[in-house]
Amino acid sequence: MLAVIAKIKVKEGKADELVQLMKDIIPSVKQEEGTLYYTVNKDRNDPNLVVVVEKYKDDEAFGAHSSTPYLAELFGKAQALVAGDMELMMMDEIASI
Repeated sequence: MLAVIAKIKVKEGKADELVQLMKDIIPSVKQEEGTLYYTVNKDRNDPNLVVVVEKYKDDEAFGAHSSTPYLAELFGKAQALVAGDMELMMMDEIASI
């Protein structure tokens, strides 16, 4: 399994806008066959840091998720809200509950 953590630094006061855009795609993400877990979070210590925790069946499932039109649309809208590049951590899951 592939675990992914995406850290997105947001411009001051723009986190709620980004979170809403991300919440809007949740129903579509939920329909993806290989996406097992997808959650959008705000850091408690940094209100301008949005963190997405994801789990995929395999690399192909992540590739399918990454190439969806709704994710491309989200990225297009998010350009005005983010401050810098997204930090993406790609990990092989070892154990979970």
